[in-house]
Amino acid sequence: MLDVHREVLPNGFLLILSPDTSSPNEVKLARALHRASRSDKGAILIDLSLVDSLSEDVIDLLLAYAFMLHAQDRRLILCHVPQPAQHHFLFLDAASQPLLVPSLLDAMQEIDFTFSQDQSVQTGNANASL
Repeated sequence: MLDVHREVLPNGFLLILSPDTSSPNEVKLARALHRASRSDKGAILIDLSLVDSLSEDVIDLLLAYAFMLHAQDRRLILCHVPQPAQHHFLFLDAASQPLLVPSLLDAMQEIDFTFSQDQSVQTGNANASL
């Protein structure tokens, strides 16, 4: 049902979902999320601008990865979430909720901001130990 295009970014891993009528299930997305989660990147960005709707299986998969990444102090960032699916990602506890942003640019700014904060904390810890 979905095709997944992958891009490695300096501070994250980008997955772009697009419709695929030849695939009967979300196996491609599950594999892409698994591979991306095994990287050392602090965030996985998912661009949903090419899809009109998300199946319950896709929503459950995204929520599971949001929870897992949060436990690892990493983030799942979703952009261009189709309107009918947005309510599935809102009003969840912080550990289960992916970050929803309106555009890929907003997602990139979010990971750049998070990365710069992490670098500042690490630099501060290194200086404190001197």
